Amino acid sequence: MVDSDSGQGASRPYGWLLLGLLLLFLFRVAAQLIQAFSPVTALPSFDTWQSGALPYPLLVVFQIIILIGCVRVVWSFLSGTVVPSGKKGRLLLIVGWIYFIAMGLRLSIGLTVAPDHYWFGAIVPTVFHLVLACFLLVSGSFHTARGACPVAPVPGGAA
Repeated sequence: MVDSDSGQGASRPYGWLLLGLLLLFLFRVAAQLIQAFSPVTALPSFDTWQSGALPYPLLVVFQIIILIGCVRVVWSFLSGTVVPSGKKGRLLLIVGWIYFIAMGLRLSIGLTVAPDHYWFGAIVPTVFHLVLACFLLVSGSFHTARGACPVAPVPGGAA
């Protein structure tokens, strides 16, 4: 199903916003790779990008999977082929808000009471988790706004 609102499609503005968030996350992945293999002074050190929650090789694998998934989502929005779904939108918004709040709390704790803790004090990774949470929220907002929620027929009602 192709999105037909206004020639370009109603999904395109969302797609551009999602692309911006994807590029921010791509920057994070690329910057840490650069600092791991050929450090430059213009970027924060490798350790700044790493919380230590996962070994770096495993983290990169997960990041690549996330990037591939995000690219597919962005493509569907920009090409107008995304199919709005109210149910998917609600799920994305619930997961996105839980993720955003959890990472917001992590950031707040890391900036105040636990700046030296390996996980809470990892400010840069936390900021990019907020970027990913925003990706879910933007996508969920589109689906919720555009997705038609099927209405159950009223028993005995007119057909």
